[in-house]
This record gives sequence, structure tokens and C-alpha cells, in this order.
Amino acid sequence: MPNGELSLADLWPAEETKIVIAGLNPAPPSVAAGHYYQGRSGKQMLKRVATAMFNEKFLFGEHLDDALIAQGIGFTDLVKSPTVGEKDVAEKQILDSLPEFERKLAERNVRLVISIYRHAGLRLLGKKKLTRPGLQEELTSWGAQVFITPNPYGATELTRPVYEQLGHEVYGIQTDPVFKRVLPKNWVEFYEKVYLVAAYNSMSLDEIAMTMYDDEVKAALGPIPTPPWRLNR
Repeated sequence: MPNGELSLADLWPAEETKIVIAGLNPAPPSVAAGHYYQGRSGKQMLKRVATAMFNEKFLFGEHLDDALIAQGIGFTDLVKSPTVGEKDVAEKQILDSLPEFERKLAERNVRLVISIYRHAGLRLLGKKKLTRPGLQEELTSWGAQVFITPNPYGATELTRPVYEQLGHEVYGIQTDPVFKRVLPKNWVEFYEKVYLVAAYNSMSLDEIAMTMYDDEVKAALGPIPTPPWRLNR
């Protein structure tokens, strides 16, 4: 950094960057390791995000940020100066860093910003309080979706549907030419019905799919394929 302080450089995929993972600022363990989200909590959060987007067997290597860059996911932070905790980040630092943070995402026309914890995502939307985690109703100034991760200590039955939202959104983006993922054509209508039911049901997408996969569907379509929210690149 200009003041000589070490931080983490932004990570941009070689191809077009459509999805970016963003945090408030780097933690010292991450800076020391030279990789994003190396603290205990950070590792847990990044793994939850990564496995919501991709099957784990497609995430190669020792560090998840390297594996996700290879899958076309970028990394950055709102504030570049590292601190132990979020309370050590001054409001002035956030306000001073926000224009550049927004500019570099907008210039790349990022379509989905995944906010690890709430700060980066809320500031992009001009908000200070989080109503609910997951995909936000508001869009960024350049029209991107924002996903804010759930409380890391929340119950699995509450956080799982939120991360399934992320998997669904990422799948939609990855059907573009940058990502080549294929669902068998004769199953498209089935999974479209699953998504319609999910909009009015508290069950997970997996639970709904298996409930709808009755003997009649099995006889007509055969073995159930990997659902779109779990398809591999």
C-alpha cells in the first residue's frame, strides 16, 4: 500500500469477471499467508460460499481462493488496510474507500457481488442495516445482484436455504458462455417446476426435488440427474 503497509491484492480471473467475493477488509492471518480468508471464521465462511457454488471435487489445491479464481470468481475488499476485527475499521476509511471499490466492480460489469458478512454488500446498496441475509432486493448502481452471507453461527436448517439461493443465482450466471454447465433437456421442465414450488415452500430445493421425483416421473424420465444448483462446471 502507499504507506508501506502490506495488504492483499485484488484477484481477477483471466476471463471476464462476473462474480466477485468481497469482504470489509483483510485479516492479519490472511495477509501473512497471502491468501483471502485464512482466519478460522473466514475459512469456514469461504468454504460455505464455495460449496454452495461448486462441487468440492472441482475445487483443487491448498487454498480456496486459488481454486475459485480458476473457476472464474474474483476477490477484493472494501477497505484494503488489514485489522484484527471490524470494529477497528473507521467509518472514514469505509467512506474514503467506497468510490474506488464501486468503480472497479462497475468497470468490470460484475453481475453478482458475494458479500462475506454484511459490510461490503450493504455499502454498495447504500444501506447500513441488514433486513435479511441472502440475495438482496436492491441492485447496485450498475445493476448487479448482491448476496450477503448468513450469520456464521446460525442453525443449518436456517442457513441452508439461503445458500441454495446463491447456488441458484450462480447457476443462472454460469449458463452464459463464460461457464459451460449442461442440464439434460428433458429435465429442464421438471426443475423449473421445482423452483416454482420452492417460491411458496419452506423445504429445501433438494427436498422438493426428491418429493416430486415420484414413480411416474421416474418411469417417464429415468434416473434423476444432478440438479442445476449442484451442477459442476
